[in-house]
Amino acid sequence: MYPKIFCDNMLCMKVVKYTRHAKNRMRLHRITEAEIESAIGNPDFIEPSSEGKLNAWKRVSEKYLRVTFKEKTGKVLIITAVKKKKGWR
Repeated sequence: MYPKIFCDNMLCMKVVKYTRHAKNRMRLHRITEAEIESAIGNPDFIEPSSEGKLNAWKRVSEKYLRVTFKEKTGKVLIITAVKKKKGWR
């Protein structure tokens, strides 16, 4: 399976890679790759996390999707993703 290519605002192409933890959380919370890409490409709110990571928040249906990711040269590494009842603070 090849990594997906993600286009951020049509300016630069980045490879999107998912950790095993992220894939398991996506399965548990029924989150699609399209929702993840929408959240990191066009977030409603973005906040810094620990160790250079970022949290992207996006309202999806009646819940809030939080995607924790880290940008590296030429790629985006998705660390985890969850759906929450309450959004960012």
